[in-house]
Amino acid sequence: MIVEDEALLALLADGLLAAEGFDTIFAAHEAEAMAHAAAAADRIAVAVVNLHLGDEVAGQRVIRDLRQHAPNLPVVVITGFDGEAPQADLRGLGWPTIRLHKPGGYDELVPAVLDVMEQVRTGAWPEEWRRDTDYRRGSESASFGSHGRTKRAGL
Repeated sequence: MIVEDEALLALLADGLLAAEGFDTIFAAHEAEAMAHAAAAADRIAVAVVNLHLGDEVAGQRVIRDLRQHAPNLPVVVITGFDGEAPQADLRGLGWPTIRLHKPGGYDELVPAVLDVMEQVRTGAWPEEWRRDTDYRRGSESASFGSHGRTKRAGL
């Protein structure tokens, strides 16, 4: 699922992901994303979510709602907000989530989507995201296998 209110950026994301074999559904605003989540949660394999939708910062609510339907749903957040901005705070939204900066982050969209999907498949968090307490619990390494280029559905 692509949740993006800017049509050209939504089309850009669709083109990049379609080239990798993903089928996509779009939502341009929060209510539309919530409707898709309720109707098709079992078919959504990954979500690409812009934090700023229309006149409000609704992306966090969209992610929370999506993860109520699918708790381990991989999410790639695309935002123009600086990572330190309060509007870009992703704490408490669950895992796995990768943040890309808009608009240049679209170059990294496909690898980010594949990475969050791989994290769910393997249960591995990237080492650079772990805190010292994660290591003490015995999570010693993150492994990412090669990403096959098979037909993918459900974005």
